[in-house]
Amino acid sequence: MFSSPQNESSSQTLNVVDAQSAQPSQSRDVSVTILLAGGYQYHLTMKADTALLRSLVGAFLARTQGKSENFLFQIPIEDGQSSLCFTSEHLVGIVTNPPLIVRRQGNESEGNPAS
Repeated sequence: MFSSPQNESSSQTLNVVDAQSAQPSQSRDVSVTILLAGGYQYHLTMKADTALLRSLVGAFLARTQGKSENFLFQIPIEDGQSSLCFTSEHLVGIVTNPPLIVRRQGNESEGNPAS
């Protein structure tokens, strides 16, 4: 479970697109490394079209748009035996393999990522 940087409908307006083919990634497995302040890293595997991935990217978008709201992420890890909790202000970066681009819905035909 996690809190979305924007309301749930806002995070659903983002589409995850394969960076190499510019096609929607659908339910493809993606290796995600969450980079947190202080040099902490957490590796997860998730589907490319999950709300969690859209919300992580949404936290970046909120920051780039000058929004100072802070959001809580609570992510089950280790087969649900533990939970990773952090606030969006500690989110430094996200690394995905394969590389992904997130676009707002309606911009799929444009070459620019979400902004």
